[in-house]
Amino acid sequence: MTETSLLASIGPIHTDVGDRRSTLETVFPLFDRDFREAGLDLQVTTDFEHFNGVVRSVGKFVPNAFDLKLKPFRRGDAVGFIVRDEAGVVATYAVRLYRFGVTTLADHLATLSLFYANPAEQMARGERLIIEGDADRYASTIEDSVVWVGAMWVRPDYRGRVSNLPTVLGVLGGSMIHAKWGPQTTVSIVERGIVDHGVAKKRYRSQYVLDRIRWFRPHIPDRTEMFMIAKESAVTFEQIDELIGGATRLRVGELAVDKAVASA
Repeated sequence: MTETSLLASIGPIHTDVGDRRSTLETVFPLFDRDFREAGLDLQVTTDFEHFNGVVRSVGKFVPNAFDLKLKPFRRGDAVGFIVRDEAGVVATYAVRLYRFGVTTLADHLATLSLFYANPAEQMARGERLIIEGDADRYASTIEDSVVWVGAMWVRPDYRGRVSNLPTVLGVLGGSMIHAKWGPQTTVSIVERGIVDHGVAKKRYRSQYVLDRIRWFRPHIPDRTEMFMIAKESAVTFEQIDELIGGATRLRVGELAVDKAVASA
């Protein structure tokens, strides 16, 4: 099947999580129950032709990292989440494992090889990415592997204070990452507006928000300034613990504010 329920999609939990195995075994049934009690159908897929079709159907562009034509990946190296209610798609989110070998995340960003299998042939004329400062210093320390997170979309009637879906999806993604691939750092890049409005910290609950990245894309010249967001394994598990404790359980309805975020 193209989509499966959350609990059917977990499989064996990665041995490298050690004594945190029980944490993951506890949190997944909570996710499943909370989404069902909110009247939401949570599905999981590793079929990214299908996932990207869902993303496009809601009018969102497919990020390069999840576009099989631009940067192919093996099935099982990425997981997509699709949330629906009776009216249709409510939210999407995805995570993708990268393996680097002898290079670093900074190398792959600077050359745009993180987003293109063959940058010289696939990127737009005049496209380039410049990574500097704290973002470059941090990305230069990430070797071996990293997980890219993105394709986050939430339907307008579930945004803002109506739900805490972005926060919960982030914790869900972190839980799945550790269950499938063991301890990993998660990263992404976001536009300045996301940072200026506090979304990166308050909604995505990023551990680090790092300046600076400039991604020059001729088709969107006014959206150049970007930040790297990152979260390390220990912080992911802290946030899983908070959810298990009730602070960031899924809330849908007016004034659905996370207790952990409100007290931060």
